[in-house]
Amino acid sequence: MTTRLLDLAGIGGERLSLAWVSSAEAQRFADVAADIVARVKAVGPLDRKNLGIELKACRMTVDSETLRWLVGKEHRITTAGDVYGRQWTAKKYEEGLDTALEREYHKNLIYLAVSEGFTSVRDICGRLGLPLKRVSYLLADLEKTRQVEFKGMKEKKPVFAAL
Repeated sequence: MTTRLLDLAGIGGERLSLAWVSSAEAQRFADVAADIVARVKAVGPLDRKNLGIELKACRMTVDSETLRWLVGKEHRITTAGDVYGRQWTAKKYEEGLDTALEREYHKNLIYLAVSEGFTSVRDICGRLGLPLKRVSYLLADLEKTRQVEFKGMKEKKPVFAAL
């Protein structure tokens, strides 16, 4: 999930590696560390300044209650089914988790863009590179959860503010 989020943010999932290494496996540890260093060097340095909003949105996404709940229910959903008795394969669950991850990430990006002063739908789209329809849809969702509010019209464009 985290590598998918880093890819979605343009940071690169290859920057994250997890490996189980025993304290008795010194050579394996050295090999894993060398591999990670080589992969990250190949990707190049992380441009934190230009990826500031993306990094913040990633952090907010990982901390979101929705994703924590979904991850916590994985075993139950894939073994016993959902509350409606529908069976979920691991693949179907992962697809649902990816959809939720992308939605939460985009909502957080939009919220941060509005907080930065991008108040119209078109300005937000320009800042984030997201489609107009996606931004409009997710702004409505952010309004429902009282994270942003409609402030009125300016030059025939709806204007939003972060709460």
